[in-house]
Amino acid sequence: MQRKIITLLLLVIFTTFGYTQSEKINIKTDHLTEVNYLKANDFYLTHYLYIDLFLRENLFPEANSEDVSSILKALKKYVSVENKLDIEIEKPGKRNYLIRFVILKKDDGTELLIAFTNWSVKDKKFEKDIKMENDSYTRWYFLNGNKMTYRKDMSNQNDYLNINKSDLANAYLFDELYDNDSEVKNTIDAYLNQSDLSVSDKIMANLILLKYQIFKTENDNVTKQTKYITELFEKNKSESNLRGLQAAFDATKFQIELMK
Repeated sequence: MQRKIITLLLLVIFTTFGYTQSEKINIKTDHLTEVNYLKANDFYLTHYLYIDLFLRENLFPEANSEDVSSILKALKKYVSVENKLDIEIEKPGKRNYLIRFVILKKDDGTELLIAFTNWSVKDKKFEKDIKMENDSYTRWYFLNGNKMTYRKDMSNQNDYLNINKSDLANAYLFDELYDNDSEVKNTIDAYLNQSDLSVSDKIMANLILLKYQIFKTENDNVTKQTKYITELFEKNKSESNLRGLQAAFDATKFQIELMK
């Protein structure tokens, strides 16, 4: 997964309405009351939404941490079952990037956070006239207390009996089951204790461990683990198959900045 992260400094302005706007990011909502309805842990918000709405499809990779943070903060404050949130990002020389966040509550009580965009997957461009709730690039996630789970990360989508311990630890971290969270550390430690791991396998497992430490807000361990992974890449810079992992590491470091 090749990901390009370009830092572009933008002036962020705090308006009197209680949410953040920048010169290039406009945040719109019908109700300015801060309800803090969305309870999802910041770890999941920053992981899924940064990757899915900024990096994937090359939607807005030039966003800096202030840009992304302003959008996520507004999302947490204003979106609810009753209230949608619209984001407009100005893009020079192109049509603006539009994102609409809604929370859908199904008849069985299941809640979904849905992000609609004006990006046409077929034509690979932002469309001025597109049915954002039907034809556009869309991402949706299950909400369960402070857990936020992409549909492909649900426990019923994973065969836990037939995957290696690295993938199992990753599945535990991102599925909807709270009890599995406590199994991540021991599972990844058992995997890293194997003597026949390739360099890429070792880096991948350590990236999962870093994600877990971010989730648990183990700040000292996050700092140490980030340094350790940086050293792993430096020691193995002659390896030609680590570019995707390096991009994933760069995205994870960006996530760390978002959560500060």
